[in-house]
Amino acid sequence: MLVYVLGTSNKAHTDATIANLSHIAPNWSVMLLHDYDAAALNDHLLAYDQPFFMTLHAGDLLSSSFISELSTQLAALPEHCAGIVYERGAANTLHNLSSPPLVWRSSAVRSSGRPFFLEKDELPFANYLLYDNQFQLKREWSWQTINSKWWQPQAKHYPKWQKAQEEWDLIRPILEAGSNTALPKAKPTPAISIVICTYNNADYLLWAIRSVIAQSMPDWELIIMDDASSDNTQMKLASLPADPRIRTYVNQANYGKSHCLNAALSVAEAPWLLELDADDWLPPDAIRRLLNTADTLAHDTSLLYGDYYEWTEGARKQLIFGGIRKTPAEFNAEAFLAGALPIAPRCYRVETLHSIHGWMVNAPYEGRLYEDFEIIIRLSHAHRLKHLPEPLYHRRVRQSSITHQHSEKYAGWMKWMKEQTVLLRGDGGDTQPLT
Repeated sequence: MLVYVLGTSNKAHTDATIANLSHIAPNWSVMLLHDYDAAALNDHLLAYDQPFFMTLHAGDLLSSSFISELSTQLAALPEHCAGIVYERGAANTLHNLSSPPLVWRSSAVRSSGRPFFLEKDELPFANYLLYDNQFQLKREWSWQTINSKWWQPQAKHYPKWQKAQEEWDLIRPILEAGSNTALPKAKPTPAISIVICTYNNADYLLWAIRSVIAQSMPDWELIIMDDASSDNTQMKLASLPADPRIRTYVNQANYGKSHCLNAALSVAEAPWLLELDADDWLPPDAIRRLLNTADTLAHDTSLLYGDYYEWTEGARKQLIFGGIRKTPAEFNAEAFLAGALPIAPRCYRVETLHSIHGWMVNAPYEGRLYEDFEIIIRLSHAHRLKHLPEPLYHRRVRQSSITHQHSEKYAGWMKWMKEQTVLLRGDGGDTQPLT
């Protein structure tokens, strides 16, 4: 039996598990996976030729009686079972969070294709990689759940900053939705165009796209505008499933956010357009809730927006949940500018965007900064804005983002915006995208 030991940052826990396995099962092979390294796990599994393998967390301990119990269980395990889940017990788990599988059938894991386990740029939290694979395999395989007194799981301890329960409650629906999503063979008539403009966001992009694919309402199209990224964005996009609802365009040069949004607007086929930043993501029911409200709005309502969940990215890219951020129920342009208050999600009526000629590229900084502020201000002059009082978006706050890097420029831009005495117009979406 091959055993992978995960979560090895605590040396004492890791040493305890290694010593335990050496004592009760000296013939078993043990591989340590630092920081939930899915890439190393996937590479190692390529050459593994045994029918089962195990995953333990550093600190987990097994009794010698576990070996004989496991042999009996594996001999009786039905062929359609992907493996065995050992329950931790209420004292060792979060609410509604069972233990991930301990024993995996190798053929079941391989049936999902490579990568067998999703790597860190496809999940915002690497420690959920076992759960994610368990949910994905549920589409074709069953799992056997067992309670064993011969397994002593390491009690979970979370750092003070981590709101583990809230984190799991918000991430689990996306992981589970992915396991139930069947891709359409033909593109449906889209009710909404979701636009992702990306530049060198390869480490975040796949999770944003996954949150779109996981939507409970399937009648969407996703337009991805790659603004001449110099990282491995194109390689990541090439790995996407063949979904007729997804279209990707690549700029020959880096034009900036407003150009990209206008290019997307020029090819959008739906009556509503939702802007999704490449490092953010959507809750699974976001599109359904937005469109249900959109159907009730007066025709002069040009923007539907809501509240959002805020996540702050730490120095090691760890995400810290900051709670729900509420946006103003009644829009006031002056307060909006003075407070530099982010609004998300932003769901625009496409007809109105065309009527004002889209986003401005002749604004200060060529529309690369504060493009969301300028178009919302312009829309508010002659159109209604509707607030939906519930969180419908996950917003990631990064120190490395363009807005944070150029925060000192906001005062000058705001002064320019306030000085405009006529209704400004965009460039009409005349930047045509290249497939």
